[in-house]
Amino acid sequence: MMKQTVLAAALCTTLCAALAPAASAKDAEGTVVSVLGRNWAVFPVADTAGRYSATRMNLEHLPFRPPAVLTARQAVRALRAATGCSVNLDTMVRNITGTYYAQMICRK
Repeated sequence: MMKQTVLAAALCTTLCAALAPAASAKDAEGTVVSVLGRNWAVFPVADTAGRYSATRMNLEHLPFRPPAVLTARQAVRALRAATGCSVNLDTMVRNITGTYYAQMICRK
């Protein structure tokens, strides 16, 4: 019983530490845009200028949602809508959580 409690406490501490910086960074400069009836959160990546991330707000349990569209296409539209720039498709990657990262091409 003691091992399970210690393991649960360690897991909770690890998860809280991992999620806390992401939540504070997202509160700073993010934009929420709607693409085809789905909400996307778009945030600049802190380490790289001109690089943004797009995460779909996953509301899978809505009863009358629009039909499915590839998330990569939705992410491109979300990034374009939030930044006003075009997406460099050669730099676009998706991680295991479903967040898309891409370098933006902004003409001045």
